[in-house]
Amino acid sequence: MPNNAPFLDFQSDIEITDKSNLPHWHQKGKIQFITFRQADSLPQERINDLKEDIALFRSLNPEPWTTEIKRRYNNLIGQTEERLLNKGFGSNRLKNPEIRRIVHDTLHYKADIDYQLLAYVIMPNHVHLLIKSIGDKTTPQILHSIKRFSAFKINRYLKASGKFWLAESFDRIVRNKEHLKHCVSYITENPRNLPITDYELYVNGPLIGSILSI
Repeated sequence: MPNNAPFLDFQSDIEITDKSNLPHWHQKGKIQFITFRQADSLPQERINDLKEDIALFRSLNPEPWTTEIKRRYNNLIGQTEERLLNKGFGSNRLKNPEIRRIVHDTLHYKADIDYQLLAYVIMPNHVHLLIKSIGDKTTPQILHSIKRFSAFKINRYLKASGKFWLAESFDRIVRNKEHLKHCVSYITENPRNLPITDYELYVNGPLIGSILSI
């Protein structure tokens, strides 16, 4: 696979941000699978349990971490959060089609400017997103802009204030074509048990097909 392929390249520099519970990796021009969620999507006691799980894992695996330990961490914590998210904790504001429309418009606003939009699903209390960064925009910058702008619009619609999205998000650089297929399948299958009125699914088939044909 050439180095300019849109997948993780271990031979090139990786920008790693580790100021919170989850490490965040970024490489220019690569595809990222991202999950972000409503601030109230997990019950406080479960958030505390997750923090304890994270603390225990870190105590058993002192840094610096190898690639394998990072993979185990992401698999352990990411899957645990996903099971909880799909139980529908919180206010589930994203069931509201008007609020989903705000998120939809925000995701598409900078598409083909800061990133290419491959796929997403807006669930009742969280969003799964698959993007390929463009230019010098980093994943944290892209996600901050999406969450800040959509939260402002949503709070204005609700006549509310305060935090709408949880500050912490999960992201992972897509490794290869098989990983990309898995991410697309995961996004499309995520709402399979929900009525169509409760979610929005978007898949850019031509773009994904062109990437898989590289």
